[in-house]
Amino acid sequence: MELIETLERLRKVEVITDKLRSEMDEILQNAYQKAVENGDEDGAADLARRIRNKLLAETDSRCTLDRMLPEAPSGTTFASWLSWLRDLAAVRSNAWGTYRQALRDLTEQEGFPMNIQWPKSPEEGDEVE
Repeated sequence: MELIETLERLRKVEVITDKLRSEMDEILQNAYQKAVENGDEDGAADLARRIRNKLLAETDSRCTLDRMLPEAPSGTTFASWLSWLRDLAAVRSNAWGTYRQALRDLTEQEGFPMNIQWPKSPEEGDEVE
């Protein structure tokens, strides 16, 4: 019985946490918009970086090495390892790798921090710019 109660409490905490995360996303977006409207470049830059870092953190679980690495070759030939290295390089250019790089390059955009073109995540079904 104690395990069931603990699981139920855990479920409730997860629901509350998800709601708070959603509210935090909204608060960050609103604060960023207000900083832009007020011409506060330093505030907008700080908030844009916070939003960017949160988006990067959300992709971490999708981009861990154990999920993304190609299977190591079973052979010992140079060609098999060269092929593996090419596959490894392709990981960086897959949709999630491209999205993450676009997030990291956010501060290099012309117009940052007042006019940002936010990349779309592969989950949203849009191609990353």
